[in-house]
Amino acid sequence: MNYFYYLSTALTTLFIIGALQAMLEGAWRRYPVLFAYLCFTFSLSAPMSIAFLVSGATWTQVSRSAYWILSLSMQLCGVVLLLVLTRKAGEHRPDIRRTVLLMSVAFAVAIVGSSLFHYPVAVSGLPNRWMTFISRDVAFVSAIMNMILWSFLLGNRKRDSTILLISAGLGLQCTIDAMGHAMRYFPNEVKDAGNLVISAGSILTSYVWYRMFRPTAHRAQSSNLRTNP
Repeated sequence: MNYFYYLSTALTTLFIIGALQAMLEGAWRRYPVLFAYLCFTFSLSAPMSIAFLVSGATWTQVSRSAYWILSLSMQLCGVVLLLVLTRKAGEHRPDIRRTVLLMSVAFAVAIVGSSLFHYPVAVSGLPNRWMTFISRDVAFVSAIMNMILWSFLLGNRKRDSTILLISAGLGLQCTIDAMGHAMRYFPNEVKDAGNLVISAGSILTSYVWYRMFRPTAHRAQSSNLRTNP
């Protein structure tokens, strides 16, 4: 399991670096929030790995605390990105500001409710399981928000195909995180499978970011634009 964690961390980091490098060619100006999200993800993945390695590749109380703080920070940053993309996708709608505000309030209420509902688990001496429940619920609510974003994108005739791909990447990440954290609740064998799902999901999602903004893709799009009437 530890070897796969090292592999997933290395591959995820490489793909994010590739995506950031590709976005520096100009895409970061069009999608600054996504660029900030990837920078934030990259800056947090290193401390998460360091905390794990310093603890001797075992999950101690310190490394677990660092993992959950950084993991939830990344998830919340993804929620902010979803809200910004929803605002952009629905800019033709007169009620989009109210919709985004309601989504923000609903998300805050859902997360606070999840924290309070599962708090007895933490009191009983299982803080790691408590955080697993919260992270699972964050991923689940994020997936619902992503569906709202998709409804706005599909209802817009002038939709941006890149935003569609960004939404697909976020939806993939939210779904995999929700599945992985749900599996962590079960016995050891299924819990280990949940860890594998989350690690594999991070590789797949970061690869989507890389493929989306890789330089060859942009050159091909530019070439098509020049040759088409």
